[in-house]
Amino acid sequence: MSPLVIRTLPADHVTPVRAYAALRAQSPGRSSFMFESAVSGERWGRYAILGYRARSESILPSGFDPFATLIEGLGGPATADGSSGLAARVCQSLVGFVSHGAVHQLMDVEPWPEEMYLGRVMKDATVVVFDSVAQTMTIAGRSQGAVNRCAWELSHGPEQQSLPALDPEALPEHLETPVTDEIYAAKVAAARERIAAGEAEEVVLARRFRAPLRGADPFDVYRALRLLAPSTHLYFLDFAESPFAPGLAIAGASGETLVRVEQDPSAGPRSGGASPIEALRAALPGGSAVGAPAARASAISRALEAGPRRVYGGAVGYFGPEGAEIAHTLGAVWIDAGYFELMTGARVGNGSEPRAEAERTHREARGPLSAIRAAQEARKARDLAEEKKAAAERAAQEKAAAERAAEEKADAERAAEEKADAERAAQEKADAERAAQ
Repeated sequence: MSPLVIRTLPADHVTPVRAYAALRAQSPGRSSFMFESAVSGERWGRYAILGYRARSESILPSGFDPFATLIEGLGGPATADGSSGLAARVCQSLVGFVSHGAVHQLMDVEPWPEEMYLGRVMKDATVVVFDSVAQTMTIAGRSQGAVNRCAWELSHGPEQQSLPALDPEALPEHLETPVTDEIYAAKVAAARERIAAGEAEEVVLARRFRAPLRGADPFDVYRALRLLAPSTHLYFLDFAESPFAPGLAIAGASGETLVRVEQDPSAGPRSGGASPIEALRAALPGGSAVGAPAARASAISRALEAGPRRVYGGAVGYFGPEGAEIAHTLGAVWIDAGYFELMTGARVGNGSEPRAEAERTHREARGPLSAIRAAQEARKARDLAEEKKAAAERAAQEKAAAERAAEEKADAERAAEEKADAERAAQEKADAERAAQ
C-alpha cells in the first residue's frame, strides 16, 4: 500500500464540528466518523478526530469470531514511511464498533437469531486531527489528491444551523418504551431471584427506548450530546448503506475506557503483550453492561431481555497497528428502521428494588433522550427557516412579477398615448393641408 501523505495547517478558521459537517456534506453516500472528548464536563480534550471517504468497510458476521475478523481486516504492520502521530495512526486503523453480541459469543451464550452482524468497521479514511493546544489540524490520507481535497472541503460545506436552546429535561416526541416499567420491574425481580439462588452475583438488565426519526439529522443528536452529556469519549459514526447492510448512524457519550494502547512503530514488531484487538477481547466481558460472573450474568440477561442490545454494551473506537482507543458504548443513540433507539441498563443485585431500578433506567436515558428531542426541534427549525425562505422567495418573485406587469402596462399605455398623439398629429397635418388647398 502507498505511503501516507501528511499535511499540517493552521486551524484558526474552522471548528471541528463545522469541519466534520462540511466533510460529511461533501461526501454523501460515503462513511465517516468523529471522535472528541471532554473532561469533567468543563474542558474539551486536546484532540478531535475526523474521518471521511473511507475506502473500504466490513461487517463482522454473526456466527464467526468478530475478533479474528478484525485481526484479518487489520492486515500487517503500519506503513513503513516514517510517518507518526495521531492522524497517521487513525488513518491506518479500523474504525467502528463491536456489538454486545460479541460478549454472547465469547461467553458461549445463545445468539439472537435476528442479529445478523456483530459490528461494522471502516478503513483507510482520510483523517483530520485538530489539536486545540497547537491550534493546528493535521490531515493524513493515502494520496496527495485526497489530502488536498480534504483541506478544501472541510471549509466549504453548507451553512451550519445553530441548535435550538437545549432542555435537559425534554423528551422526544412520541417516545416509546417497548418494555413497560411494570414488565421491566418484573424482569428485575426475576433476575434478583436467580441471584439469590446463587446463579450470579450481579446481572445487568437492559431496556430499549425509541422515538421516530421525523427527518432529524443524527449528527444533531451528537451535537446536542456533546453539550448535554460531555464525557471522556464522544463519538459519531455514520456508516453508508452497502450491499451487505443498511445505513447506520451512531452518536454517543461514554465515560468508560475499555482499551487504550499506543505502540511505537519505530520499535518494530510487538515483542510481548496483547494486541489492541486481543486486549478488547479480554476487556469487553468485564464492561459495566455485563455483570458478574460474566458468563452466568450474560446468560441470565439473554434469557430475560426482549431482543438484541445491538450497539449498547459493546465497544467503539479505532483499532490500529500503532495502537487503539476503544470506549464502552454507553449512552449510544442509533438509527433503526426510521427510529432513534437507545438502551440503558440496571445493575441488579440482591438488594435491588424493581420499581426503583425501572426509574433508574429512565434517569440514565435522560441525556440521550433530550439530545434526540433537540435534533427533532432542530429539524423543525430548519423546516420553518426553509418555509420562510421559500415564502420570501415567492413574495419576491410575486413582487417582481407585479412590478414587471406594472411596467409592461405603463409601457403599453405610453405606447398607446404616443400612437394616439401621432395619429392626431397626422390628422391635424392632413386637415391643415386640405385647408390650405
